[in-house]
Amino acid sequence: MSRTKKVATGVTVVLAIGLATGYFRWYLPTRNAVDIGAGMLAKQVCSCVFVTKRDVADCRADQFASMDPIQLEVRSGENRVRAWIPALAERTAIHREGFGCTLE
Repeated sequence: MSRTKKVATGVTVVLAIGLATGYFRWYLPTRNAVDIGAGMLAKQVCSCVFVTKRDVADCRADQFASMDPIQLEVRSGENRVRAWIPALAERTAIHREGFGCTLE
């Protein structure tokens, strides 16, 4: 095997190990935490808007500052709240009369 092929193989192996390490040490735990946060925000804002009949801005102001990066969409006609961070997580809560809000 030529020296160039050995170097290329070594670089490829190191890069693959680095990507795998990053995936398991950063991406998966981050994705799980964001999924939990998005679900929490969707459920709390759903209850706040559809059960207690408060304004979305007031409901959002009640949340932790760490929830600020999570985007929020309230669909009043469908009684749904969607919370997400693109490419990481998305959760939806729906309000059913008599049962309150639940995550889908």
